[in-house]
Amino acid sequence: MVRILAISAAGIIASAVFGLNCCGGELYMHAHRGEASIAPQNTRESIKLAYDLGARMIETDCHLTEEGEMIIMHGRKEAKEVWGLDKDPKTITLKEVKNSRLAHPEKYDAKYANCRIPTLDELFAVMPKDKLFEFEIKTYGPSFAKKFDDTRAKYGLKKENIYVTSGKADAIKDFKKQYPEYTTIYILYVKKDKNGKLSHDPESLIAKAKELGVSQLNIGGYRNLDREFVKKIQDAGFPVCVWQVNNLDDLAYAAKLKVDRICSDFASNLRGDYNTIKNLELK
Repeated sequence: MVRILAISAAGIIASAVFGLNCCGGELYMHAHRGEASIAPQNTRESIKLAYDLGARMIETDCHLTEEGEMIIMHGRKEAKEVWGLDKDPKTITLKEVKNSRLAHPEKYDAKYANCRIPTLDELFAVMPKDKLFEFEIKTYGPSFAKKFDDTRAKYGLKKENIYVTSGKADAIKDFKKQYPEYTTIYILYVKKDKNGKLSHDPESLIAKAKELGVSQLNIGGYRNLDREFVKKIQDAGFPVCVWQVNNLDDLAYAAKLKVDRICSDFASNLRGDYNTIKNLELK
């Protein structure tokens, strides 16, 4: 006997995405460095565009420079490829920030020709007060936490709308100690060796999260994880975000893991692709 099975495309992805037993049955996505596939990454323009295109949250990176300025940039690769500055971001001067110009403006629409490296002050000045932001600590120092919180307060942004993250254990632990009101997140990458052994296990990550006082874990290498791994962390009280989720296949895998949040380099495209197929009936 042959059975004809009608399957909703939403049942492939949406049943997992919206069938989560967390976040009110929704899977939250945030835009990595703004809409970096369209506008220069980590600029005010890229971040504003991400919000305009429907992002609920953006992720960006912050360095405390040797001059004591706080600038928005990921790392040396971004400094060189985007801005033509072949140097560690912490050594970039305020003069270089103010004079920064795109190294390859031809890669972007002409309207982005005048983009430049933003300071934290400039970014907070244009942040929507009703949206969420995730700031990754890249270069930390004794004055970082107070400068960050003072700038937030200056622009009337709510602490509860700001998630502070880092892969630097000492930095995130110190920030949380100074400002316990913030949601803090530890970033890590789970590798798998040739014998299939993972670089981390759920128990060690739970212990690390408790040691650092963080509220959540942000995990790269999520294709090496299974649902049991993620569930153990969630059952211990720590929501899980995974990165980078860049296409529908990635989305389906993250949905099967039943994670709480995903980070994407192509947030608007992924949202559009999902919306295209979610009501399609696949027979």
